[in-house]
Order: sequence, then structure tokens, then C-alpha cells
Amino acid sequence: MLRSPLLLVPLTLSLMLPVSAPAALAESPAVAPALAPLPELVAGPVDTMSEAATATATAVRLQKPAPLNFPMAPTPRCYVLDNFGDPRSGGRIHQGADLLASLGQEVYAMADGTLTFQAKVGDGRSGTALSGNLWRLTAPNGIYYVYAHLSAFAPNLAVGSTVYKGQLIGYVGDTGNPGPGNYHLHFEVHPNGGAAVNPLPLLTVPRECTVY
Repeated sequence: MLRSPLLLVPLTLSLMLPVSAPAALAESPAVAPALAPLPELVAGPVDTMSEAATATATAVRLQKPAPLNFPMAPTPRCYVLDNFGDPRSGGRIHQGADLLASLGQEVYAMADGTLTFQAKVGDGRSGTALSGNLWRLTAPNGIYYVYAHLSAFAPNLAVGSTVYKGQLIGYVGDTGNPGPGNYHLHFEVHPNGGAAVNPLPLLTVPRECTVY
């Protein structure tokens, strides 16, 4: 069906008329939003490894989990000698068990307690020639533990320091009389502060260790 030309005229005229903006918009000049200043670019390549090293505080080395009831880390080497009571030179009797290990293996506190004695290589004591670096750890119930032939002591510890069960207290070595390269921990247990007893039945030997 044909449309009348008369009907199209008003529509055409309305499309040709200019459209007036609202007064508020017409009177307000357009303002571009302010842009934040760009950050200053770093010249040159970024060394991500060195940046990471300098951007953080000094890292704290995490301690390995201590064995449940054993005075030394069982890896990388652990041979337990059941040699309590064996004869020693000069008519002595071996007062502990020897735990053969690698240089620097971690040594742990067997109980909450206090470090009550320390021997250091070069301290002039007669017994240090045999024991080398040594800790004595005394628990509140009176039992004390002896750790001998240490290569070094854990930092920030001294006689009188309070330690907790499983805390790192030193490192396996060959100081004293073992002989160069014979790295092991000499470990003693003294119930109620008295004579030493065989420590082996009192320990939970990790599966990584071999008992001889």
C-alpha cells in the first residue's frame, strides 16, 4: 500500500531540527579527568634474583624437624653403636653410646631443660682433651644428658640457657679424642643426676639408622 507524502513531512522536518542540550550540560564546559602521574621507570634490566635478595629481611634458616626421641638428625648418615660399658684406655669404661654421623649433622635437646655445663676445645680443662666440645643438658626432673665431640655449638646458647625438647644445640664433629674424620656424637644419660646408664633402650632409633 502506498503511503501519503503528506504523512512523511512532519517526520522529516523533526529530524532536521537541531537538538538542544539540557541547560546544565550546555553551561558546563567538558573537563577531562585528571590522570595520576606515571611512576618513574627503572632504567636498565632488573636482576630479579638480586632484587629479591635485597628486598626482604635477612632470611631465617628453618630448623629440620627433630626426631621424636633421638638426639641427632638421622640423615645423611646414622650408625648407632651399642657400646655402653665397653673398656677404654686407662681402665675407663665407656659411659655412653656412639652415634656415627657426618660432619655437621644436627644435634638436638632430648628434653626441656637448662644447659648446665659446657666444655670447649682449648679451654684448658683436662677432660676436654677427651670430650672435645661438650654440652650437659639438665632436665627439671634431675636427669642430665651429655653430648660430646661436637664440631660447633648452636648460636646464641651459653651455660644457663633454657632450651626446649627438639631444639638445635650443636653439630656432630670429631673434637676431643675420636681421631680426625671419626665423626660421631657421644651421648650419655644420667638419671637423677647419678651414674650413667645405657642410653640405647631409652631412645627411639629412627628407621634411617642402623644399630650395631
